[in-house]
Amino acid sequence: MSAFKIESCFGADINVGYFNIYEILDILDIQKEVTSHKRVQNLVKKHGHDERIVAVAMRQVIFDIVGPTLDEPFLPFDPYFSDEKLLTSKKERLYDAQERFLMLCLSVATGRSVRSLRKLTPDLSTKEFREKRKHGLSLFRYFRQELNDHTREYILSYKARMEASGVGENKLSNSTSNEVKDKNSDVADRDIKSKVAKKKAASAVKLAPTSFNDETVTALKLFAEGHKLISNQVERYKRGELLELPSLMMFCRRLIDSHTRNNASIMAIRHIKDASIYLEQHAIGMAVLAIHFTKAMKLSQVYIEVVCLGALLLDLGRFRLPPAMITKTTKMTEAEFDLFRKHIYFGEQILNKCEGVPKAVYQMLIDHHEKIDGSGYPAGKQDQEISTYGKVAAIIDAYDAMTSAQAHKESMTPISAMQKMRKESGLAFDKRLLSVFLSSIGKIPVGSCVLLSNGRVGFVLTLNKEAQPSLIRQVYSMTNKAFIESTDIEINKVSQLDTDVKIEKEVNPQQFNLKFINHLS
Repeated sequence: MSAFKIESCFGADINVGYFNIYEILDILDIQKEVTSHKRVQNLVKKHGHDERIVAVAMRQVIFDIVGPTLDEPFLPFDPYFSDEKLLTSKKERLYDAQERFLMLCLSVATGRSVRSLRKLTPDLSTKEFREKRKHGLSLFRYFRQELNDHTREYILSYKARMEASGVGENKLSNSTSNEVKDKNSDVADRDIKSKVAKKKAASAVKLAPTSFNDETVTALKLFAEGHKLISNQVERYKRGELLELPSLMMFCRRLIDSHTRNNASIMAIRHIKDASIYLEQHAIGMAVLAIHFTKAMKLSQVYIEVVCLGALLLDLGRFRLPPAMITKTTKMTEAEFDLFRKHIYFGEQILNKCEGVPKAVYQMLIDHHEKIDGSGYPAGKQDQEISTYGKVAAIIDAYDAMTSAQAHKESMTPISAMQKMRKESGLAFDKRLLSVFLSSIGKIPVGSCVLLSNGRVGFVLTLNKEAQPSLIRQVYSMTNKAFIESTDIEINKVSQLDTDVKIEKEVNPQQFNLKFINHLS
């Protein structure tokens, strides 16, 4: 394999309006090296040249080839540089080549043309990349991670298709496995998987299924500890200290363990909210929904943990808003809403001070108020411009906020919240992701207050495998207009005394002065 020379990019026309991998290969002068690569050739034999997985593999090989150049020193950023003037010195020509090369690397990583990237970000420059390299960071790893983030969903989908069509995982090991992780991360990834496997074996007893009541006791304690943890993190960054990421990640893993033992318990506890500490409980509630959602998406443990952490932190910047705004019971003024929007910037500032924050966490924070139709903030992004993690965050943020009591509003019932979100499908929320989320929580979610055909009102505690209500805790008699001693009825396994008991409709618990928290312990 011949060495890549950055000088090949000098004066190249990179401002085309479409993404074409072969044109990029020509500019970089590495077309032969990439197209003849064993990984690419194997995929071409399987699928032909036009299958998208081939282009993804080629993009990965590009970074394998140009990686050494990416990790060499770059000239300092020059805000006054212009490629329109005559470049006579060797230094000017090198700067021009570096400028075009870095933009092409961003194009390869994101799968967007340079013109498209500049249209999305008018002030786009190479300053960030040059600064990263100046401070010793690996641009190869940076762009490779960008590529992984932008292609992960497709690769997972591709692997699923191959497995469904009867192609075993071992047969794909020489091609598909390399399309998810670069060669520098393979060993580390195997180590992580080995540690995870050992951890799973050691904790098999701990993660054994538990009853709803038993896990509820654990989940209640976990939520109390989570509230304390988040409060401590807020105090830390107010004192100028860094967040304790290991402690936050450990808490996420404990939430995941609880959800694994009995997902209904922790999903039920999520509904217990105190408006006076809304932000802390909203963070934990979103983390729980993130776990439930990502499991429904069939993501691996590593991604579930990262998305859970992102959910826990995505509204951290709101703690920097004036307390009077957080507890305000009336509608915000335009000026107040302008300030409120800055909570995303505040949150990003907090994360920027920490080392090792996963990129997905940033994407969730930055994009969770963007909307598919472009009416969101802070950047007014549209559909494909919004990261998948941001789309996930928007859904869990909205659902938890709607079903939570806040200083300025009462909570909505789960079904009412679902109906409202369906109306916003394709406008505020990604249609496909919203469909997966709503299916995962069921038509009558855990925590719903329902009227039964026996004249009693109760709360849905658990769902069956078809996501239909199973265990109902009866707490009120419509016949006597009075509270009754809590009794549980499993409506798909009724006793002779409760024959044919069915759910009539969802009701608003506030109508009967019912609070879920009073009937969970």
